[in-house]
Amino acid sequence: MRDLDEIDRQILQVLRHNARETIKGIAAQTNIARSTVRHRLQRLEEDQIITGYRVELKNASTRGFGAFLFLNLTQTPAKDLITEISSFPEVIRCYSLAGEPDLLVEVMAETPEALNDVRNKLSANPVVSELKTSLVLNRELET
Repeated sequence: MRDLDEIDRQILQVLRHNARETIKGIAAQTNIARSTVRHRLQRLEEDQIITGYRVELKNASTRGFGAFLFLNLTQTPAKDLITEISSFPEVIRCYSLAGEPDLLVEVMAETPEALNDVRNKLSANPVVSELKTSLVLNRELET
């Protein structure tokens, strides 16, 4: 992955707050020319630094069952496991961590059974040595 410069970081900061912001809006908020914003967005997408745009619902935890799955692995990297994790529509985010656990997976499922299904499938993966689950009770802060 290429290094991001200050212009890239400014653009990404605007998109973190509003992934649907227009090029004109990004340019106005960053004092960067629209043509530069357009070019930088294209490069960020081509370099797969930006891999998509999505909608996050406020208080989504009230519409399902959220959990964090803490996975310890027998080996890293575990690219096949990451591919499996990304195939679950219930997975919101996945982080590789230093220390324990090796992976942190954020899940939002419509039912407890769907959450348990994701959990069971991941724990059956031979690379996963241990899996712990913490249910989300409430989102206290979102930015």
